[in-house]
Amino acid sequence: MNQLLARQIEEAVGANRDGPASGLGNEAQLRIAAATVGDAPPGLITATTFVGVLGLDDAAAVESLVADIAREFGLESRIRMHVGSFSVRFSRIDQKGR
Repeated sequence: MNQLLARQIEEAVGANRDGPASGLGNEAQLRIAAATVGDAPPGLITATTFVGVLGLDDAAAVESLVADIAREFGLESRIRMHVGSFSVRFSRIDQKGR
């Protein structure tokens, strides 16, 4: 698990060295958070929460991006918007209750 996380962090940091990002500034970090839950063996990591900075015009873009990432990794997501920030909780989909 530590090697996977280290690789993902290196990819995220390396992506920022190439120049300005074409999407939201938190996209790589959101993907790392989702991958941490999605790639972990069942029962090891069941959820994680990410907190990021939110611009006034970014709310809809963040919601869309989070939905796409959650769908990509097969996770549930819950977003809470605050003035100037947001939090996203990625969690495994509960197969028993559905």
